[in-house]
Amino acid sequence: MIFYAKPNQIYEEHLEAVYTAWKETINAKKFLIKRAADKYNFSVERFLKGSLLTIAFHDIGKMIVPFQEMMSAIIQNSSFDKNKNYRHELVSFVYTAKYWQLINKEDYLSAIPLEAIAVAGHHKTLESDLNSFVRESSLSPPQIISEGIKEAVCIAEKLFRRESCFLPSIQQSNKCEDPFKSLAGLFLNFLNKGIERDGSEKCRDIYFLLKGILHYADWYGSGKEHVVYSINKDIPVVVNDVKERCNKKGIEFDGLRPFQETCSKHSGHLIAIAPTGSGKTEASIFWALKNAKEMNGAKIIYFLPTMVTANDIWDRLTDFFGKENVGLTHSTANLFLQSDSSFENEEDRWENRWSVLFNQSFIKPVTVGTVDQLLTVGFNTGRWTLKEINASNAVIIIDEIHAYDGWTLGLIISAIRHFSSLGTRFMLMSATLPQSLQQLLSKEIKCDVIVKEETLLSAKRSRYFVVDDLIDNSLEDIKKAILNGKRVLVVVNTVRLCQYLTQKLSVYNPVCYHSQFILKDRKAIEEKINEARFVIATQVVEVSFDIDYDWLFTECAPPDAIAQRAGRVNRYRDPKRDSRVYIFKASERGEKIYNPINDQTLIARSFEAFKNAPHEMIENDIIKIVEMVYKDCKIEDSESFKDAILQYSLSQINRNMIFDSRIKEDKQEITRQTKYETVSVIPKCFKDEVLNLKPSERQWYEVKIPLWYARKHKEEIKGITFCDVEYNSNIGIILTKDEQLSSVIF
Repeated sequence: MIFYAKPNQIYEEHLEAVYTAWKETINAKKFLIKRAADKYNFSVERFLKGSLLTIAFHDIGKMIVPFQEMMSAIIQNSSFDKNKNYRHELVSFVYTAKYWQLINKEDYLSAIPLEAIAVAGHHKTLESDLNSFVRESSLSPPQIISEGIKEAVCIAEKLFRRESCFLPSIQQSNKCEDPFKSLAGLFLNFLNKGIERDGSEKCRDIYFLLKGILHYADWYGSGKEHVVYSINKDIPVVVNDVKERCNKKGIEFDGLRPFQETCSKHSGHLIAIAPTGSGKTEASIFWALKNAKEMNGAKIIYFLPTMVTANDIWDRLTDFFGKENVGLTHSTANLFLQSDSSFENEEDRWENRWSVLFNQSFIKPVTVGTVDQLLTVGFNTGRWTLKEINASNAVIIIDEIHAYDGWTLGLIISAIRHFSSLGTRFMLMSATLPQSLQQLLSKEIKCDVIVKEETLLSAKRSRYFVVDDLIDNSLEDIKKAILNGKRVLVVVNTVRLCQYLTQKLSVYNPVCYHSQFILKDRKAIEEKINEARFVIATQVVEVSFDIDYDWLFTECAPPDAIAQRAGRVNRYRDPKRDSRVYIFKASERGEKIYNPINDQTLIARSFEAFKNAPHEMIENDIIKIVEMVYKDCKIEDSESFKDAILQYSLSQINRNMIFDSRIKEDKQEITRQTKYETVSVIPKCFKDEVLNLKPSERQWYEVKIPLWYARKHKEEIKGITFCDVEYNSNIGIILTKDEQLSSVIF
């Protein structure tokens, strides 16, 4: 009889492929394993034996009648009642736990069967109440196939012999004990005592190593691919790539700047301060390549504040390393896997899922994403064990580190503490970094080295003019600039004002850009924004956006934000260019909303500081303004910062360090705080189009709106949330006057 692990893989073929991928993964993770072994005083050999146990038995639960009947139905293209199936990983848990007990008696690793728990959770989330297996709680144990179990055990013994290990013999029964009760009994009666005995930190570290390696091996084995772990590219080759990129963009390249040279030669953690357009992205990659090589082939992970900036940097890094080697992860990439379908039934679209799975989990040699993707690891959200095992052996770049409020920065500091203790190296970058924040970051990563782009910090980019009036009272000045042939960028603090100015100046064909567009339109806008001569936007254009304008008209904002906006003007510092920055008073609405440290006088202080500054400012003058405005602000003293530090710790303690979180289990488990909750909906005007689309394509019609508005106007149709709201592809979501989207600033 032939037994299948997947419709396109018989059981033995799958186990062989998974074993091959396991060998490759172990080789890539060997230094991480050795570090854990030294820290917790266990042998590498014992860990490898436990890891091999998860590989050898993770799918033995497929040797049950319902699973093999399901495989047969899929192969024959006939129908099968999926409700008759039984989660195979629960059955696999029982067998893994039995073998663990014998192995652990001979050579101790942990007081609890972490290997078996990893197997139980290698497809579904594993919560403390076993909610993912609620159906199995009411089912009778499945009928096992004795011949299949014997074959699976024989294959397992063969794999152990290849590693010069002995797999103890166990007398096999023709009946399967109740898998759900076995797992529930472990959780209820032994888990807490075992974790207390070994220590929660040790249990977490061993667990994420075991489960992460199992995921690696299973995914690569299922895809029949070899593990490509890290980038093998030398700095001089990337320098040549940078030169070619500059030539294509018409930028003169005279070799690396001193700032970039310094970064490329630095080992260990690093803090870098450099203005926009200084090549700090390239400098960070040079640093990453050197440090990844020193760590025997670590991954490179690059985090940014927004999806837009992540998309932009991803595009740049694919030029250096190839699209096949650079992953992209942020919230919209997760939508593809939100449907509730079992892994076994998705082989037909494995190739489609492959890239998404790898992007989400930091598996590709280089990953670009929003910082949220790292922070959710602290909440045990999603595939956190994979993210943790990869981030623990990585060099991590966090760009625009100044751009976060107290809550998010508190989570970032918690993540830095955790991952740096595991060996991760961090590079933290910003165009502007107040001394208080520099000191906090230096203390946390134990780094006294701060590299600055001194040449450009002493250079002038634009002339600054402060206008003691609101920007919407100065439309004539904007019109004159446009008519004089200037490339004009207008940046305001709220979506409402962005839309209003777009309508008022519609005759000049402005590109309107903010967060209140469906993804499909927003992507189209981003693709044409580089060529646009006139753009009206919110602060979505502030960070890591490679655009270049002549004149900027902007509402006042915190000085670090003004520095970012000004960085979109005369980006390459042409001394002959007439580049100007006009700063206007912030509207009352925008002043209340756009305040990252919740300081009532922040915007007013910022406006006065720029008002008293000279027209001919160099980059260092702006940094002085940043210091002056923030001199009495210590973000680590804020309640939100302290609360975030506490929440990061509590989230893991509340889950015994190893359990997965449920979706929206704790309202405090958020990576960004906001006074106004938002939710993704699809404007009702797209109903007919969306109902005919695949679930994976619906994301292009989604947009975030305030939760209160969605509750008032939403309509559920076939499980899709539509909202009765006016939408215009040129200016985005339009609400009535008394229901304006004043709370959303991006």
